[in-house]
Amino acid sequence: MLRVSTLVFALFSCGAATAASPEVRTFQENGAPPPATITDVAFLTGHWIGEGLGACAEEVMSESAGGQIMGIFRQMKPEGGVRFYEFYTIAEHEGSLVLRIKHFNPDMTGWEEKNEMVAFPLVAIEGTTAYFDGLTFSRIGKKGFASAVNIGEQGVASFDMRAAKHDESCASAARP
Repeated sequence: MLRVSTLVFALFSCGAATAASPEVRTFQENGAPPPATITDVAFLTGHWIGEGLGACAEEVMSESAGGQIMGIFRQMKPEGGVRFYEFYTIAEHEGSLVLRIKHFNPDMTGWEEKNEMVAFPLVAIEGTTAYFDGLTFSRIGKKGFASAVNIGEQGVASFDMRAAKHDESCASAARP
């Protein structure tokens, strides 16, 4: 599987931010994922919209089914148009959780090879924050959401979001 550092060039060529962001944690040497089930991160589900990587970003996390939460992410370009997509799952794995992501260009060609993905094992869950190895999702009250991902030597890309209104998307947010 690809590691986050292999995606550094691809993300930073898109202008990732390195300003203040939610804390990102990684495993300590010989670390192991803590016990957890999908119900432990049910607080993350929802439709979120906001800013990250210099433009509108949108995240949708479904209610859990079959021991998994399905997620989709869309990153826009500052001048309009889609920069990239992600499809991911948070799934129960060996008594804990793992987040697995595949990235796609706007034409749906994949970044990772056919049978590869980027995997982020769970590091900790504290309150309404889920720390995966190099990626954090945090629910802030009823209507706030933040995430951050470590993308190598360049730092952390952060996303500040809120609950999307009915029928709201990055496309509708860009309309005058």
